[in-house]
Amino acid sequence: MDSSHGKKRMNVEDDDRLSSLQDELIHKILSFIGIKHAIQTSVLSSRWRFIWTSMPYLNFSKDDFYELPNFSEFVTRVLSGRNNQTEVSSVKLSNFRGKDSDVIAEQIMKYAFSHNIQQLDVACLPQNNVEFPPFLFSSRSLKHLSLTKENFSAYERRYCSSYVFKATSTWELPVLTTLYLDGVTLCCDDNTDKCIDFFSKCANLKNLTLKSCYTEGFKGLSICLPLLSNLTVEDVYGSVNVYNIVAPELKNLNMSGVFTQDHPYLISAPALVSLLYKGFYDLSLSTDDFPSLEKADICVSYPRDAHQALRLLQQLHNVKSLTLNLEIVELLNKSVDLMSYQPSPFVNLKSLKIHPVRELSEVREHTRGKMYAEVKSYLLDSSTGATLIMVSREDIRAIKNTKFAQEFVSELWEMLEQEKARIEAKITKTREQGRPHFSEHIYKCNDRCWEYTSMQVKEGKEKTSDIISMLQNIKGLLAELPASNQATIQPSFSTLCAEAAIVTNKITECIKMGCDENQRRLNVCLHELATTLQPSS
Repeated sequence: MDSSHGKKRMNVEDDDRLSSLQDELIHKILSFIGIKHAIQTSVLSSRWRFIWTSMPYLNFSKDDFYELPNFSEFVTRVLSGRNNQTEVSSVKLSNFRGKDSDVIAEQIMKYAFSHNIQQLDVACLPQNNVEFPPFLFSSRSLKHLSLTKENFSAYERRYCSSYVFKATSTWELPVLTTLYLDGVTLCCDDNTDKCIDFFSKCANLKNLTLKSCYTEGFKGLSICLPLLSNLTVEDVYGSVNVYNIVAPELKNLNMSGVFTQDHPYLISAPALVSLLYKGFYDLSLSTDDFPSLEKADICVSYPRDAHQALRLLQQLHNVKSLTLNLEIVELLNKSVDLMSYQPSPFVNLKSLKIHPVRELSEVREHTRGKMYAEVKSYLLDSSTGATLIMVSREDIRAIKNTKFAQEFVSELWEMLEQEKARIEAKITKTREQGRPHFSEHIYKCNDRCWEYTSMQVKEGKEKTSDIISMLQNIKGLLAELPASNQATIQPSFSTLCAEAAIVTNKITECIKMGCDENQRRLNVCLHELATTLQPSS
């Protein structure tokens, strides 16, 4: 009784402590659970009854409702039930997809923008391409805008509809600092060859990400922002083939994707510190200089133009840490005459790392995976103290195979543990059942016993075959590893083999036990058959 009373008193005290918090702190706590669950807390006490109505955080998820009409009704009730004097600090719309999802999203966004929203995160897949609501292009409160397809499958991201931004729209977002666009369409109805700048009136923009965006109707994309600090352009495809970037405060620039062939990047970024490029084709870069550059990571899967590669390296001459993929070095190996009379451009280089992208090389075997002395001199002669790290294709394969081997070992351990538990449960069940009494015909009894035995043998064979196959796969991977990598896995592999032997023995014992049990059942049937012929006294 005392214990029960103590627990009840403790729960009341905990509730009182939570209820005594300021509204702002409770609102922040509730923002992590979504508006539907936040409203459900209103039943806790009179203190909580209306607290959701003044929440500045509105997180809606369509996953909370099975039917779209129910969700639409819920949204309307929430927006009408809020304290209309309370501003909206942030809105998060999750997993909006399908018919009319954009209508509900627009209803929420329109309400939020009329209440001085500061942060908007939308994950939405409309049924058809929808032009982004015009009222969203004018806000003096919005600081963070994110439109993404990240919560959806790869098929949905690529082939489903998206929001459309037109060049004719006027972006009046003077306090916007972060813009993240994933899977949206940027278009111009005029089919112009000019460079279009969608973001020129976002003067305070500091972080810009364009990911998997489709461009249509214009050839050039301009990004001219005085305060931009971080820019990511990833897998942008479509009509654009020229990028004009003017950003005097830009510190980090990431460019990646497969749609980069013959796309020149015209860049003015004197404060650039870090440059990352990852693409299938050569990077065509036009710039005055990068005097502040400290780190550059250049990865070209299929480099073709040695002249262009050398031009790029010369443009990176101030870099301190440089990473190149081995395929670029192999291309330069075939063009050493281009470097014969040129000094090394890297006067500040502290470290150089070379690594392969592809496991197989297209170059001839005697030059494969190597760096000629002329190339090494070109890269390092002006920085005698720089460290050089070369990762070979063999190293990459060893890392990959080591990872696969470790995953197979873990997977097989789990399989063996499950099989042991299954066998123990089966043995226990068989022992608990005892000797059954059969009243059925002896032929049926015989058929059932042999069917059961055949099934046991088949299952046992499949299990042991799976175990042996996985052990063979692991052994094959270990055989391809260097001795040092083998040494790290060999002890666990030996222990695994011993455990596999124990489990396969248990499988055999279980089959034998099943055969013995079947024989006992047949003996019962045969005994009953014999007793039916004995004359009654």
